[in-house]
Amino acid sequence: MSNGNQSLQRGLAILSELERAAESLGVREIGRRLDLNPATTQRLVNTLLEEGFLARDTERNRYSLGYKALSLGTSLLNDNRLVSSSMEVLQALTQAMEVNSFLGSLLGDQVVYLLSLQSQGPISINSRTGQPLALHSTALGKAILAELPEGRALSLIRARPLPQFTDRTITAEDALLEHLHEIRRQGYATAIGENLTGIDSVGAVVRGSNGQIAGAISAAYAPTLQTGVRFDELTLKIVEAAREISLRLGCPATALPAERHLAAS
Repeated sequence: MSNGNQSLQRGLAILSELERAAESLGVREIGRRLDLNPATTQRLVNTLLEEGFLARDTERNRYSLGYKALSLGTSLLNDNRLVSSSMEVLQALTQAMEVNSFLGSLLGDQVVYLLSLQSQGPISINSRTGQPLALHSTALGKAILAELPEGRALSLIRARPLPQFTDRTITAEDALLEHLHEIRRQGYATAIGENLTGIDSVGAVVRGSNGQIAGAISAAYAPTLQTGVRFDELTLKIVEAAREISLRLGCPATALPAERHLAAS
């Protein structure tokens, strides 16, 4: 690897580490986390600071992401049609049902959050924009996995371990594949206490103008605290919201599942 490429890789690693840390870090801490010597770390930090990608707290001599790094992320979201087409729909869902709503998309071999909307209800699930999410234990992740070609889904499942977050998390590949088949059949995904204990969620894919998967949305709530939320109603709302976003993206109605209706209880 050339010196220029190595410096670029290390500089990007510093930005990624500061994003993950979600707090300012000193040079020694950055170097320790990335296994870089202090002199190299300081040189890279100085360059990133000079270019506006880092900001310095002069009192504590610590560093955080700078205005250029933040503006790049903001520009990406502003220019992302999936985000702009989903915002109004998810805001309405979040307010009407008092749930936490999310939008995610497949980037490389990971699904990452593009939007995270918190409700005024009793729980708040904080997921940062750009943060990867577990594919096997979230409704959003499983919604995308279920609609991918089987070979692609398998490669994503096998790319990383399947950690057990709760006693309900599906960690066996065969069981997960069977579950994905059921999701594909019913047209929506569920995660019942699989990612966070006491939190249930439902998700559905969003399709673009070519009918292909553009991403997925999900909504999460705490059933023991939010007894007014009916899971079947939330499922219907998520499927409706995914359909509305898909149509806004130009997906032909013929490429979408038929509209569902809530059965009388």
